[in-house]
Order: sequence, then C-alpha cells, then structure tokens
Amino acid sequence: MNSISKLGVFALMLAASLTIMVGSAITPALLEISTHYGVTNQATWLTTLPALGVVLFAPFAGKLIHKIGNYKAICIGLLLYGAIGISAIWIDNHLLVFADRILLGAATAITMAASTGLLADFFEGEKRLKMVALQGMSIEAGGIIFLSLGGILGSIGWQWPFLLYLISWIAFIFILLFVPSHKDLQMETTEDVVDSKQVEKVWPILVAALLAMTMFFVGFITLPFYLTDHFGLNAAGIGYLLASISFVAVLSASIMPKVVNRMTDYYTLGTGFSLFAGGFLILAFTQEFFLFVILAAIFIGFGFGFTIPLANHMVVEKSSFTNRGKNLAYYSSAVFLGQFLSSFIEGLSDKLFVIYLLVAGVGCITSLTYFITTRRKRASKTDSIQV
Repeated sequence: MNSISKLGVFALMLAASLTIMVGSAITPALLEISTHYGVTNQATWLTTLPALGVVLFAPFAGKLIHKIGNYKAICIGLLLYGAIGISAIWIDNHLLVFADRILLGAATAITMAASTGLLADFFEGEKRLKMVALQGMSIEAGGIIFLSLGGILGSIGWQWPFLLYLISWIAFIFILLFVPSHKDLQMETTEDVVDSKQVEKVWPILVAALLAMTMFFVGFITLPFYLTDHFGLNAAGIGYLLASISFVAVLSASIMPKVVNRMTDYYTLGTGFSLFAGGFLILAFTQEFFLFVILAAIFIGFGFGFTIPLANHMVVEKSSFTNRGKNLAYYSSAVFLGQFLSSFIEGLSDKLFVIYLLVAGVGCITSLTYFITTRRKRASKTDSIQV
C-alpha cells in the first residue's frame, strides 16, 4: 500500500469530522434559529433534512466516486459543503431553507463516502480498522468542538453557527496539500479478489448503522428540549452536554478495535445497542436528577463508539475495490436515513418518556439479535471443526 503522511491522515480525519456537524452544528441554537425562520413547529427538520439529502443523493455519490475517484470526489464535496452550508444565512423563505439543507446533505454524501474510500485505499486489515476507529473518534471529536462552538456562537446570534460549515474549505486545502492525488490509479489488484458471498453480506451491517444512528440522533434532537424543560439550561449549556456525549464516543471508539479482537465484531455491535438501551432507560426514569443525565450521556456515547465506526469498517471489509464506493454510499445513506427517521420517532409522542422507552426497547431487541447471531456463528464454526 502507498504511504500517506500524518498530515494527510489529519486532512482525511478533518473531512470526516464534518459529517456529524451537518445537522448538529446548529442544534444548540435550534430554538433561536427555528424562531427566526418561523418554523418552530418543524424545528427538528432543520437538523434532519440534511440526512434526507444524503439518502436521496447517496446513489449519485457512489456513481460519482466510481467515475472520477475518491480524491476528486472529496474535493468537490468539501467545496459544495461550505458554500451550501453558509448560504442559509441569506435565505429568508423557509421552503428555500429546507431545500438548502437537503442539498447540504448531497455534499455530505459525497464527502463521507469519499473520505472513507480514501482511508480504505491507503490502509488494509488491522491498520484499516484502527484508521476507521480513528475516523470515528475524529467525527465525535468534531462533535465536541463544533457543538461547543455552536452553543457559544448561538448565544451571540442565530446566524453565527452557520459559519462552522466553512471549516470544510480548510479541509479542502489540507487535502490538496497533503493527500496524494494519484492513489486511485495505484490500487493493488489483490483488492479485487474478494469472496462474492462475503461481498453480498452487507445488509445486516447497514441495518445496524441505520438503527444506531436513529437512536443516537433521537437523543441529540430531543435533549435540547429535555434539558431546557427539566433543568433550564441555555444554548451554551446544552452544547456542552451534547459535546460530552461526543467526548465519550471518542473514548469508546479508541478502545473499540481491542474490544472487537476480544469479542468479535457482531458481539461488539450487540454490546453497543445494549448501551444505547441503558442510556435511554435512564433518561426515561430519572428526569429530576442531572447526575443520571450525565450517566445516560456516557452510555449513549459508548453506544455510538461501539456501533457506527465498527459498521463503517465492516462495510469496507466485506466489499471489493470495484463496489466499495457503492457500498460506502449505501452506508452513508443508512447512517443519515437513521438521522432522518429520528424526526419521525420524535414525533410519535409529545411525551419524551414514551419516546425514550420505545428507543430503549429497539436497542434491547437489536442487541439480542446480534448476540444470537454471534452464538450461531461460533456454533457453526465449532461444528465445522469437529467434522
């Protein structure tokens, strides 16, 4: 595999960190922004419509990457990301704002799939798992920084959090300077030799990514209202609490490769979903104690770190070089479809208690499913060895 400098890796991690920011950067100031646009009843759409854009444009992103390569695609994605993200400041019509947020999702789909594709180009095996884990850490580290900044900027004025989208142009400059542009043409031919059965088994991972991001984002879009109603926190305080979830996710993603080596990938996924379930159960039953909210944040953060980065790696490992771009686009679509579906989950009831119980139940069922899958795989391996 061709080498890439540490600054090149940093450039890819910076680009990856923008994916979680697409909706969450404005979350701490969501109430103020939705009031400005006159969409207080559809406030959560401002954070979730970019996810719909990713879902709609993910197939296009996959075709674009296959046609022009990961390098050119990520450059296009980063330029569009900044331009579309910042333009919302000057839009007055709420329908045009919604359209702008959907187009921002299109830029995100290209950026997300291409950044992971470049990592897969430069690394393989255990190193690739570590890099994807580092990517997950970078995404959540970006969450820590961007959510905190979003809260601070939101305290100054409703429009200021949108300036964060211009960080994509900084990432674009770093890509040009430090990431080799010829890598797509120098992939080793061994990458094309993958068991066809292995390549086909991507859908269980996509389901895991969809459910994990749905649960994670339900927390993100409901906690601002939860924290305001029960504890009277302002935009800055909400930003810090949401950033703490991202901080925990960074820590959990850092240890995820070691957990996988000990417990297998599907068992780790099951553990992540059980942690999600625990976090939402705590939120449902401890609405008067802020310390328990912090504990729930820790559980949810670990749930993210044990699911989303791992699912990303598993998609790469079960793909060939020829269909990797397409499968990563499907992964992006699954992740952001989860974000988009979170709005519907949030709208099922006006009582957060009911929503949190529902999410916890889904987490329990999903964790059991992956635990059972792991046991069956171990049993089948044992039987084959005995035969």
